[in-house]
Amino acid sequence: MQAQPSSYVQAARAFRHFFGELREAYLERETLFTQLELALLGREHVLVVGPPGTAKSAIASAVLGRIVDERTGLPSLFSKQLAESTVQTDLIGPVDFKVLTETGRTEYLTDEGMLGAEHAFLDEVFDGRDMLLRSILNVLYERELKHGRRVTAGRTECVVMTSNRYLSEVLARSPELLLAFADRLSFICFVPKSFARRESRAAMLQRYSHGARPDLRAQLSLQQVDLLQDAVTKVVVPSHVMEGVELLADSLERALAVQVSKLPDYVPTKYFSQRSVVKALWALKAAVVRDQIYRRPDRPLEATVEDLDALRWFFLLGGPPAGETEALLKAVVDPRERAQLEIVRLEQRAFDESLAKVRQDLGGGVEREAQAFASSEEVGAAESLGRNWQPALVSSTARSLLTKLVPGPRHAQNRAPLVAAARALVAAQEQRLARGMAGHGEGRGGIALLSSFGDVLALCQGVPELRPGHAHLCEATARFLEGAQEMIALSAESVDFEDGLKLESLVGLADNLEEELSQTVELAGLLAEGAPTALERLRASERAVRSRVVAALRRRAVFAFQGSLARGRREPLEALSVDSRRLSQLEASLAALDPTQQGLKQELLLPLGIAYAREALSSTPFERIEQYGRAVQSVAENLRREGVPVEAVFTECREVIESRLREHARRLSREVSSPPPAAMSVLNGDAYVFYRGEFAANAPDGELAALLGLDGQLSPSRGIAAPGFLSEAVRAAVAHAELSFVQTRVKYLRSWLTQLLTALPPPESLTERSEAERTVDRLVRSRFPMLALKEGELVRLRGVLALLGSMPGDLGEGARRLEQQLRGIDEDFGRFSRQVLERRAAP
Repeated sequence: MQAQPSSYVQAARAFRHFFGELREAYLERETLFTQLELALLGREHVLVVGPPGTAKSAIASAVLGRIVDERTGLPSLFSKQLAESTVQTDLIGPVDFKVLTETGRTEYLTDEGMLGAEHAFLDEVFDGRDMLLRSILNVLYERELKHGRRVTAGRTECVVMTSNRYLSEVLARSPELLLAFADRLSFICFVPKSFARRESRAAMLQRYSHGARPDLRAQLSLQQVDLLQDAVTKVVVPSHVMEGVELLADSLERALAVQVSKLPDYVPTKYFSQRSVVKALWALKAAVVRDQIYRRPDRPLEATVEDLDALRWFFLLGGPPAGETEALLKAVVDPRERAQLEIVRLEQRAFDESLAKVRQDLGGGVEREAQAFASSEEVGAAESLGRNWQPALVSSTARSLLTKLVPGPRHAQNRAPLVAAARALVAAQEQRLARGMAGHGEGRGGIALLSSFGDVLALCQGVPELRPGHAHLCEATARFLEGAQEMIALSAESVDFEDGLKLESLVGLADNLEEELSQTVELAGLLAEGAPTALERLRASERAVRSRVVAALRRRAVFAFQGSLARGRREPLEALSVDSRRLSQLEASLAALDPTQQGLKQELLLPLGIAYAREALSSTPFERIEQYGRAVQSVAENLRREGVPVEAVFTECREVIESRLREHARRLSREVSSPPPAAMSVLNGDAYVFYRGEFAANAPDGELAALLGLDGQLSPSRGIAAPGFLSEAVRAAVAHAELSFVQTRVKYLRSWLTQLLTALPPPESLTERSEAERTVDRLVRSRFPMLALKEGELVRLRGVLALLGSMPGDLGEGARRLEQQLRGIDEDFGRFSRQVLERRAAP
């Protein structure tokens, strides 16, 4: 062993003397001092619990308060007693009000808190609120404060926390909080109320009988502690000892879990997590340095299996040694004290049993690891793959070897067979790559083949012994990929010569080729280190191949689709829907190959959409243009749902739509008889019945408005600059038909009203109120007031004529003349009815 520097030897001597003096002053606290030593050496934290009057706070102050800085002679210590009122700023430091007022940001003066000191003492820690303790635990574990985007690093190395509460009390109050402490703190110690040995109490009474306090004069500096901490970082933990740490943690966790099932109130002190196993490794390193300081100054800084025994102070609740625990249990009265001592005894026994088992298991570690790695089987599998390349088996073998070789076996003798298997697998890949694309009839190979190559490349790159051949393997893989990409293109171009190929088959082929091309790109990415020049070449080739594949598949899709149209005889909408789904899948697959390749679906579906629209628009029966407009809307919605361009379809169907509308206008223009009402019919309501029966049932009211609405619906099909979708001739035909009906109705209404007013006495002749009432009664029985007022027939006709009046030429002029006639009817009726009603209301 290399001789230690004199400064290190002096630091070790000062460390021994410092804690030796403490052990003489505070009796039966050996476990606590051992854990404090390990915590200082490993830069970890300690929690000390136990009833009041057991010198917990005095010991924490005596340790941390006397480790001084050589430059100042003062300790780097932050002390705080926690209470319900303690807030976060009491521990991490006050808010910097200057920064807050100048910038609005909240920052803390952490140098004034516990992060600003190497050591901290938090007394009565469980008196603080749970949320405060959880936040402080995170600060202590990470040694930094995160607030917003700012992260402030701290100087904290070791924090000692004390509490007068038993762990059972903490567990009853907040089990999650106790688990948080157990996971983040390396050492927890229970200090019992009484002494196990009578002489210890006698010595304490003798010491204090004259009022004497412990005379502590030994000096220990921060710089000396730093030297010893640096030694901890240099401790080597051999692989078999590291295995022992893992086995001990697993075995102890299982053993304590068994105790939980037996004792429902028991909760293990240590929370076994990945974090705790890592901390155990550093506790072991600190134990090695402590052993060198106290027992074997000449021992090397390398952990042995014997050092695993020191992990009892990390994994277990620290307490009196076994003999002292038994003595205390015989005299203890407090049930809480007894429960805590029972836990100490239980965990110590479980640790001893687990450690004995681990030591026994480590004796056959080499053979057990070799058996677990199955090295001979890996070699046999790799050699067989050289004779018969099986992609799936290659991938699983390569991944298995990589997992076993990185970071590698704990025992060096178990690495050589695994490396041999890895070399054999790389050699097998080189042979397969040399065969190229036509080896043993394997053809293009597909996804599995390319994936297997990638797995072997990752193995070659990850295992140091294989690195020298990595560049050669990358070059060979690059040459293979160039051939694979060409084969992919040829595979797509060969579909032109395959008879009976359906669209569904093209979709599957496109998906497979895209996956293979993507796999070549992914595999090419692994060549960046070993064959960087080939990487760009492969990427350019991949882009060109994608264009070739899409062009070939698109060309074949057009041919296959047209063939299916010639063979199929289906209902147009059903055909459109079915083919839309098929083409959507194909277009999505082609777009995955080349995102610029769009429009195939619209290109092929447009003829089907036109055929469907022609059939629907030419055969849908209707009596009103409004009904035809709903049919047009339904066709448009179906086309949009299937992804067909509506505007292009309607443009092609314009003549069909106009033909149906012209035919409708001709039907509307048929002669409607309008004989003048008979004398009696104008008074008894028969004229009203005739008007509603003949005109209302046959009149095309609102047809021009419906036509204009349909035109607006279809106008986008002709573009923004176009005046409208429908021709002026169609508009004029519908307008003429509607105008002729309105003219017939106005003529009838004028005749009816004229005869009615002639048959009734003039208002000025109604001198008696009774005569006026009889006249009103006859007027009501004619039902003309109901038609004009209640049903609003005159108003509705004026609205129709107003729209017709906006038409150009003679048509609009005729509508405006009719509107004047209608207004005359309204005025004559209104004047007569007002005068009669006034006569009836006169006194």
